[in-house]
Amino acid sequence: MELALIVARQVAVVFLLILVGVIVKKKKMVTQEGIDQFTTLLLWFIAPAVLINAYQKELEMELVTGLLMAAIFAVLSHGAAILLSHLLFRKEPTKHYRIHIFCSVYSNCGYMAIPLLSAALGSDGVFYGSAYLAVFTLLYWTHGVYVYTGGDKKEISLKKALLNPGVVSTVISLILFFCQVKLPFIVLEPIKHLSNLNTPLSMIVLGSFLSNLNVKQVFKKKGLYVVCAMRLLVIPLISIGIAKLLQLDEIVAQAVMICTACPTAAVSTLFAHKYHLDADYSSEIVSVSTILSIATIPLMILLFQL
Repeated sequence: MELALIVARQVAVVFLLILVGVIVKKKKMVTQEGIDQFTTLLLWFIAPAVLINAYQKELEMELVTGLLMAAIFAVLSHGAAILLSHLLFRKEPTKHYRIHIFCSVYSNCGYMAIPLLSAALGSDGVFYGSAYLAVFTLLYWTHGVYVYTGGDKKEISLKKALLNPGVVSTVISLILFFCQVKLPFIVLEPIKHLSNLNTPLSMIVLGSFLSNLNVKQVFKKKGLYVVCAMRLLVIPLISIGIAKLLQLDEIVAQAVMICTACPTAAVSTLFAHKYHLDADYSSEIVSVSTILSIATIPLMILLFQL
């Protein structure tokens, strides 16, 4: 119950930051080019700094075991989500089914979860959440691309799946952790300062997505509700069962549940644009699921604790 209240409070905080993003984009205080530059900064410097900072810990068997269990959970949770979404969403002429599958399976465990983990559980939460993030990254560059291209295996790139900032920074962090390399003050302090930018900047970027939402049009699209129900309710509920089945350590379970309870990943819109699908529709799913997650994230954590 206590964690659910903490998460609810932190969700409220991040949504106020998201509101800032909506305002600055609506008022044209920041251009789309500026938002793209913020995204690049987050991807290449700030998110890796968060991970490296979280992994500057003493090597303990409890941490290693927890990290392994978090990774196993992430694989099982994503596997269940992939199976269910492929069974639920059938092929149709608009190709929206591809967007429905991707948006149901992949949560915003980077932009949304990391700030929540950091605020609610501290560096341990980010540490365990990184295992989920690594699995998420590998899968959306393989299965996600497969879905968006309609099964074109030529588009799937193992190189992109492995050589991207998310996976590379996780590998570097793991090497530093297992080799017990303690970064000197002059290196670690800038990393800490960069990691502190993650929450405000990522939420402002997310708010820019919401600024384009056409409320009147969105609520007429029935498929959107099904996707949001899958992403915010059905898959987290299945994940609760998986977490209980694995008998995860309390903080590990809390960390991975926050990751899986998050709204649709913002990368779904970027991929939709890249592969010539309905990027506006994908953006609407991201926006609506993010708004609804104000209520559903604390609810899922509460149900998990009960």
